[in-house]
Amino acid sequence: MTTEQKKHRYEMTNIRTGYLIIEQEQHSLVKRSYFVAESNPPKEEYREGNKFWKPFETAQTFQFDVQDTQTGEVIPFRELLGLLYYGCCKPDSDIHRMGDLAHDNRISVYIAISSEKPDGSRLSIPLEKVRILNKLFNERLRNPAKKILILPDLFGLYKEMSYGQIAVDFGLTSME
Repeated sequence: MTTEQKKHRYEMTNIRTGYLIIEQEQHSLVKRSYFVAESNPPKEEYREGNKFWKPFETAQTFQFDVQDTQTGEVIPFRELLGLLYYGCCKPDSDIHRMGDLAHDNRISVYIAISSEKPDGSRLSIPLEKVRILNKLFNERLRNPAKKILILPDLFGLYKEMSYGQIAVDFGLTSME
């Protein structure tokens, strides 16, 4: 059986297209983000208690779950906003320097950025899910000398990055 015919342990499933919505509260300027699986992004301002929210940024994206082909279990990834390539980080940042070192060894580094709760606090991605993402993408690589390393956002990048920079690399997701 060739590598191309080999059954992958993990498969993307329940792929939902939609939008990443970033809202801003008009008085405090606090931002929050969430995914909507709609054909058109919401554009209306609305009131929530004494706060007024309006759309700030919108980007097309998708969400997915992962199915373990050995057990049939479906693992939801609703908290995953996207993957941030290390090269999008500030050149003098720790993650950029680590990514450069890894790149020298044919390892592409991505950071898994999670979404927020309605109150703006971060949803964390459990390490086991990060391990699954690594296996999902690495088992599809055609070049055995290349690797992908997906790390959880232990760097607070979600606070520094424009949401427009956070996206799943479409070449990464189609490496079959």
